[in-house]
Amino acid sequence: MDAQERTVPDHVPPRLVVDLDVYDLPGADIDPHIAWRAFQGKGPLVYSSRNGGHWVVTRGRDVARFYRDVEHFSSDTIILQQPKGEKMLPLQAAPPEHSKYRANIQALLTPKAVASLEPSIRELAIELIERFRTDGECEFITRFALQFPLNIFLRMMGLPVDDREMLRAQVEEYTYNPDTAAKIRAYQALHDYLDEWIEKRLKEPGDDAITHITRATIDGRPYTRHEMLSQFSMLLLAGLDTVAMMLGFVALHLARHPKDRDYIRAHPDRIFQIIQEFLRRYAGPHMSREVAEDYVHEGVLMKKGDVIILPNALFNLDPEVTENPETVDFTREARHITFGSGPHTCAGAILARKEIGIFIEEWLARIPEFEEDPNRPATMKSATQNCVTSLWLRWPVAA
Repeated sequence: MDAQERTVPDHVPPRLVVDLDVYDLPGADIDPHIAWRAFQGKGPLVYSSRNGGHWVVTRGRDVARFYRDVEHFSSDTIILQQPKGEKMLPLQAAPPEHSKYRANIQALLTPKAVASLEPSIRELAIELIERFRTDGECEFITRFALQFPLNIFLRMMGLPVDDREMLRAQVEEYTYNPDTAAKIRAYQALHDYLDEWIEKRLKEPGDDAITHITRATIDGRPYTRHEMLSQFSMLLLAGLDTVAMMLGFVALHLARHPKDRDYIRAHPDRIFQIIQEFLRRYAGPHMSREVAEDYVHEGVLMKKGDVIILPNALFNLDPEVTENPETVDFTREARHITFGSGPHTCAGAILARKEIGIFIEEWLARIPEFEEDPNRPATMKSATQNCVTSLWLRWPVAA
């Protein structure tokens, strides 16, 4: 048996056991979101012995409901093979403590705060595109997706943009490597890095997120050093991955669907609905939860301590939720849980939408006609965060 596998527990019915590896779903190299649909209808739940053993919710309505049910499904585990011990705040805090930590982050991400960032976000998008626009081609993931949102986030945090690649490497290890030991090493590296910056900001405050949290309070008391490290680690893991991966899918879709590019240019007033539909079709992360107490769901017993995956794609692509869910349709009012649901809904959703919208507007204004390079097709993979790993685009350049 592989070191990552677990003997199927006695309380799991054999009929619900499937061969499911989140990090290697069949068909994920073609479309990791559609790959999840192979497990729809196999039961309200299925069980995989891979990656430490876990349940998977297979129906959209249950995915959304389980997200909101914090009584039975705790956030003590939010990612497969998660190292035990330290929790990431506020994501792993239970209500009502969760809202207290979240409030201090949310203050940085209000609609007004994000609106104030728009000029600098737009300026950065234009700058990055202009670096390669006259080349007639680019590898989109490295030249744009892993620079645009990451640079914005690091500036907000008050961290050097030059540290982007080093930090991104640690985030990739934590998010995409199924080995627990690798996750521990990556998390510790982020801790050590952040600890130095917390110390700097305690001595030399600035106008940034790190300074904000060092001055924030919980129930009238200052954050402990442990709480600061926990909160900043969570922010790095989210801020250096989620939007970057979404941009890869949006760019790939637009490269393959020229009529959708035409629609966007013809309907600039519908940019919010357009972003929502992209978010619905190309859900990124799939969060885990831990069963808080023995729980029976439609006759299936889950034991306390069991891990369960909530695949956002199985809500977003559920035909009971959305008609023709695999099709991108900008005329509909999209329903999705790409940012989660319930009290742990992503605090950075407003900023994420702003970044995606500005990318679409500025890219199409400067590179209106482009395509996926047929000689270098896109590569994708599944994980706890679906992603495009390589995307070569090409376009005509005026002589």
